[in-house]
This record gives sequence, structure tokens and C-alpha cells, in this order.
Amino acid sequence: MLIPILIISLSFIVVATFIIVFFGLNMVYVNLRTLVPWVKTPLKNLQIVLDEIKLPAGSLIYDLGCGDGRFLFLAEKMKLQAVGYELALYPYLKAQFNKFAQASRVEIRRKDFLKQDLNQADAIFVFLNALMMERVGVKLKKNLRPGILVVSYGFNIPGWLPFKTLDTKPSVTYIYKS
Repeated sequence: MLIPILIISLSFIVVATFIIVFFGLNMVYVNLRTLVPWVKTPLKNLQIVLDEIKLPAGSLIYDLGCGDGRFLFLAEKMKLQAVGYELALYPYLKAQFNKFAQASRVEIRRKDFLKQDLNQADAIFVFLNALMMERVGVKLKKNLRPGILVVSYGFNIPGWLPFKTLDTKPSVTYIYKS
């Protein structure tokens, strides 16, 4: 009786250890590759951003580095089409789980947004870090048609002039037009 319990316990420990190591290594790999850790944005600040940009229903918004998808789901509640890009496996899977749990229709892609055509967007939301923002600015400058809203939470885009800033404590949010 004790041996089957011991085998099951050891099996559980081995599987749990593998999962933790796998996700941990994936997060380390993605963080080293992108230099962007996963940090949750406060929901109240996301609501402030969406209220401020006043996109019409049906508009398409991309979230570059969408994490657990919280911005996407909030945008969807405001009748927007929302597409997110996330490379790190754990936040991507968490976003997919949240999508399933909420019966959401948002689209979450595990792809590098720097290699994607983003020109269909009506708006772009990004919360990365200062190290990535220059690359993001170059990508968006080349890829976006004129007039698309670009919202950067926490970090400005070097060389871009915001037409509006929001005090979304503890960060500042910058709003640009391409």
C-alpha cells in the first residue's frame, strides 16, 4: 500500500519540477532575448487609457507584449477588436486560459511583433521598457500608416513627440499618432 503512494508522490514531484524548470527556463530565455520582464499593468490605468483614446466600436487594437491579456479583455468589453502578441510561454498560456474562462474572442498570438505587419491596427498599446522602445519606435514608424494611435505605458518612444500624456500613477502614459 505504501509503495503505490510513494510512486505517485514521486511522479508528481518529478512532473511538477519539470514544469517549474521548463517555464522558468522559458521565462529566462525570453527575458534575455527581449530584455522585457512580465509586469502587470493596473486595471484602473488600463481603463483610464481606453477611456482617453475613445476608439469607436469595432476598432482594431494591438497589444504588443500582452502578458496575461488584461488589456485585451478590457478592450473587448469596450466593443473593440483586440489582438495581442506575447513571446513568453507562461503569460501566453495564462492569457489563453483567461480567454477560455471569459469565453472571449480576443486573439492572442505567440509571435514576435517586430516581425509582424501591424498596419491594420487603428491603435497600438505597448508596455515594454526603455531598452525596447527605440526598436518599437523604428518598427512602428516603418510599418504604420499615418494617423494610427500609439499608446506607450510607462516609457516614451525616443524620437517621437506625444500629443498627450496621462498621469497613470505610478507611470506616465504617452499617446502618439503615427
